[in-house]
Amino acid sequence: MSYTSKKNIVSVVAGIALIIAYIIYARGANAPALADVKSWAVAVLVFVGIGIGVQIVVQVLFHISLTIVLTAKEEIKMGSKNSDKEAERIIKAEMVEDEWSKIIELKACRIGYVFIGMGVCATVIALAAGAEMVIALHILFGMSALSSVAEGISGIIYHERGVK
Repeated sequence: MSYTSKKNIVSVVAGIALIIAYIIYARGANAPALADVKSWAVAVLVFVGIGIGVQIVVQVLFHISLTIVLTAKEEIKMGSKNSDKEAERIIKAEMVEDEWSKIIELKACRIGYVFIGMGVCATVIALAAGAEMVIALHILFGMSALSSVAEGISGIIYHERGVK
């Protein structure tokens, strides 16, 4: 499995964890009242900030653990001589983005935009049907989070199966 696929898997898992945490918060006893749109907007902004922070921390930890694992594998394979240099060379080689990776990233990004577009349309339809603002806010935030997850999953699929 490629470095990019592993990185996307870690990102998708973190995104799903964020969605689950938001659902637990929204369904919990400490959630604001349904009519309190301002409190819900603040909660959504807090979860967006938490999501960004979690993604950064998770990617840093992923890269550190990947480096440790590759170094250990090279030490086992080569002994203690030059194992850290070989692991560094492997990581640099896997992190290079070529044209193929850029095409995959663009196709995955397009799928993410489709989810965002569907979320905006669903939000407008919900508001036109008379739904409360908080429901529209939940739809918009949920589809934004799902778009990130869908983008990661499609990136994994494209990297592993290829792009036609």
